[in-house]
Amino acid sequence: MKSNTKQKLTKSNNRVFAGVLGGIAEYLNWNATVLRVLYVILTLITHGFGVLVYLVLMTIIPSKPDNTGFFEQMRQSAGEQTKPQAHGRKEIHNVHEEDDPQH
Repeated sequence: MKSNTKQKLTKSNNRVFAGVLGGIAEYLNWNATVLRVLYVILTLITHGFGVLVYLVLMTIIPSKPDNTGFFEQMRQSAGEQTKPQAHGRKEIHNVHEEDDPQH
């Protein structure tokens, strides 16, 4: 059923929390919602052991290069603030503004 190209297990953009179950579903060609429901059922049956497994998988499974999760977005926005603007609006510096005294 799998194609000849090797598919790598990565976190998915189809995410609810960290993209682990979405990535596993994409790797196995399953429906992500079905996998999430099975995960919740198994976590309840094992008295929360699934949470520990999820946290381990969250640290082990790499993100996709184009993955735009919360932390990736924060890193990108922080990088954009430090870069000088090449195009677009000009910034005005050292402007002193006074209220009109006639009011």
